[in-house]
Amino acid sequence: MIPLYNTAGKQVVYADDACRALYDTDGNVVAWFDEELVYSLNGRYLGWVHQGWVYDRNGHPALFAENAIGGPERPRLNNLARVLPKRIKLASLPTPLPRRQPRPARRSKASSWSTRSGAAYFTQ
Repeated sequence: MIPLYNTAGKQVVYADDACRALYDTDGNVVAWFDEELVYSLNGRYLGWVHQGWVYDRNGHPALFAENAIGGPERPRLNNLARVLPKRIKLASLPTPLPRRQPRPARRSKASSWSTRSGAAYFTQ
């Protein structure tokens, strides 16, 4: 599992190793990927991923992986933030996947953090 962190350096969600979905700490699916695009469980377009960053629909970085390249200044991660959760059972993706909302034109990448970093990212 790949932990993703918010603007405070706190683990918020985890991507499975195949990068098919994002999971909360209980193993529930909170979003899914269609290649580099991110969608909510109801098919709403949330943003995209690039070089270890998860961008919101307006092009602002909202979450990051430890190996993210570029982007705004990242918070320091302490050793506790790097601990993966206890072995959890990951929920299955819904079958079939929800109908996807049409994706608006991609915005340019912004250099400032999203105001929707963390759990708020999934409610945009």
